[in-house]
Amino acid sequence: MAKEKAVGKNSLFEEAKKIDTTSLRKEQITAAAYKIVSDKGYYKFTIQDIAKEAGLSAGLIPYYFKNKQGLLLELFRETQKRVRENLIRELDKTEDPLEKLRIFIDESFLLFEREKNYFYLLFEFWTQIKRDERIRKRVQRLYQSYRVELAAIIEQGIEKGVFIGMDVQYMTTLCVSIVQHTIIQHLIDDKAFDFKDYSKRIKRFILELIVKDGYL
Repeated sequence: MAKEKAVGKNSLFEEAKKIDTTSLRKEQITAAAYKIVSDKGYYKFTIQDIAKEAGLSAGLIPYYFKNKQGLLLELFRETQKRVRENLIRELDKTEDPLEKLRIFIDESFLLFEREKNYFYLLFEFWTQIKRDERIRKRVQRLYQSYRVELAAIIEQGIEKGVFIGMDVQYMTTLCVSIVQHTIIQHLIDDKAFDFKDYSKRIKRFILELIVKDGYL
């Protein structure tokens, strides 16, 4: 009986070790894919490129991801998860809707300054939304999450009397468009305008649209 228990414990340990190794390998591969796809683009990268960047054998990649498309979808999912977790962590630092609104705008622009590769990656996925329904849905969920998060902040501010009454759906769509497409323009032509200056001016513009007089 004791021997059977020992065998059982060893099996559980080996299984846990296998899961940990799998998670680690997947993290290595997706981190490498993040860099390679951002640098080379959606069409030009190869599994060999990713394996080399990750320091792994190319033959190992199919063990963790069935195909190139599966790897790209996992990469997009994990990247979005990380970005969202960071935003939520910052928003959770305050209960003040005005401060939450400032954080939401700041974090959107700071993300571009901290992780430009993220936007190159996103740009690559945009090119696929007509060809791949799964990618299209991922991108849809991304923008939906931005609107939902911002809507919650605005609704809280209206309820507390800090923000003006408004069409929340329209305002969230407008704000996300202004911020995201300012970033896109700068990504395409970084000499067109001063990004930091425009970020501050856009933040002020959005606050003036939403916040009641006397609260700014």
